Amino acid sequence: MIYIDCDDVLAESTRSYIAIIKREFGIERKFEELTSFDLRVSFGMTQAQFDHFFQLVHSREAILKFQPMDGAVEMVNAWKQAGLEIAIITGRITAAYESTLEWLQRLSIPYDHFMVVDKYNRPEMDMKIAKPLSALSSMNFELAVEDSYATAIYLSTEQKISVALMDRPWNSKAQITNGLTRVRNWADIEQKYDYLTK
Repeated sequence: MIYIDCDDVLAESTRSYIAIIKREFGIERKFEELTSFDLRVSFGMTQAQFDHFFQLVHSREAILKFQPMDGAVEMVNAWKQAGLEIAIITGRITAAYESTLEWLQRLSIPYDHFMVVDKYNRPEMDMKIAKPLSALSSMNFELAVEDSYATAIYLSTEQKISVALMDRPWNSKAQITNGLTRVRNWADIEQKYDYLTK
């Protein structure tokens, strides 16, 4: 089974945030400048600005506008056609549950499992819908694709899963430890994990 994260793995989420934050608050940043996973820090937002932004980007309107990352849809389809089980695992808030499913359907991204996992201890999570990180231990993952370094470390050390860490500015200086492989993009994943489709 393959674990695939949504934001900045399947979807080019953060690149779309740049335009939203400029429009809403007049704050300008280049993608390469977003070196903290905490978007408040990367964009220099106040808590009030961040709260407004956070609700905006989890709205149906915003989610359905996200573009897929180059090669993501094709790779997931190739894995599915090779007989692999696909699990989409997102840390998005539970209010975005239905919109995320709609986005996946619109792009014809196949999956066998879809889970909202409380990766970041967010108060906005409805824990009747979301699962704790520990719930992943009951799933037999061969590979995980993540952009969050903290989650990648958890998966590789606690769950003993091989993790492809999608190279993003907020993890570019992170130490690559056993179980982690840095990948630049989906073409890199296709090359490094070609055995999965054979």
